[in-house]
Amino acid sequence: MGRIRDAVMMGARTVRRIPLPAGATRHALREARRPAPTGAVQKRHAVEVEMIGRTRGVWLDGHHADRGIIVHLHGGAYLSGPFASDWAWLSRQVDARGCAGLMIDYRTAPDHVHPIALDDAESALAALTADGRLTAAPWILSGQHAGGGLAFTVARHLRERDEVPAPAALVAMSPWLDLELTNASITETDRVDPVHERRLLRDAARVYAGRTPLEDPDLSPINGSLDGLPPIHLSVGLRDLFLHDVRVAKLQLEEHGADIAYREVAGKLGLQLTPRRGEDAERLYREQELLIREALSPRR
Repeated sequence: MGRIRDAVMMGARTVRRIPLPAGATRHALREARRPAPTGAVQKRHAVEVEMIGRTRGVWLDGHHADRGIIVHLHGGAYLSGPFASDWAWLSRQVDARGCAGLMIDYRTAPDHVHPIALDDAESALAALTADGRLTAAPWILSGQHAGGGLAFTVARHLRERDEVPAPAALVAMSPWLDLELTNASITETDRVDPVHERRLLRDAARVYAGRTPLEDPDLSPINGSLDGLPPIHLSVGLRDLFLHDVRVAKLQLEEHGADIAYREVAGKLGLQLTPRRGEDAERLYREQELLIREALSPRR
């Protein structure tokens, strides 16, 4: 029995280390895309699809926009998304605050390349400002994985411009901050990650970046200034490839005097197709709820 068990374990490890072809991983991500909320989310909220400027957006309880808006940028390595995990997170936070949620369904590679995701997000925010919905109450900018990195870039741009009001807070979950994946410590994290994940991300970065250098701060916000950002809730999983980049970003934010809450959770928080569950996840969600509630509360 011991010999059979050892053979099975060795076979499982070997299969886990076989890199999947880039085309297969892209196809799997696209198949996991959920452009409409899941059935459970649709039962809880009024759902409305709207073209905001030139960007497709999906509202959860848009009639509560006067109580605040959570604008969410989904994950998916700039190749796909949103996923069930994005819808579940946004639904929970909208329920907790009784506000509106907006999923920005920005366009993705390979059909569209940088800066299309950034342009889509910023054009939607500009349109919401022009019609008064983003100025009627405070709003939150949130993002996961690629959407988390994109949220940092959007927040930096808003800091430098006056056309759109700055968000009251930024919530970033395992943000992809460095599309070059240059942090040497990634190798340490990679020991507990599927080997093909780094290959998937390198391929996704090249496909989405097009002719733009990967070190450009609009693609890799860790290379840009993190000064002057709104209050931030930053989180990452201990098995995420981005763990060490997020830790570096935390230190940079603290050096700039940022108002930051930080949480590391067991396991993975990055490219999640389905919602995270467990005690760590619940603690994280409650912390995020508290920050969002405080940020969206009317100022006296």
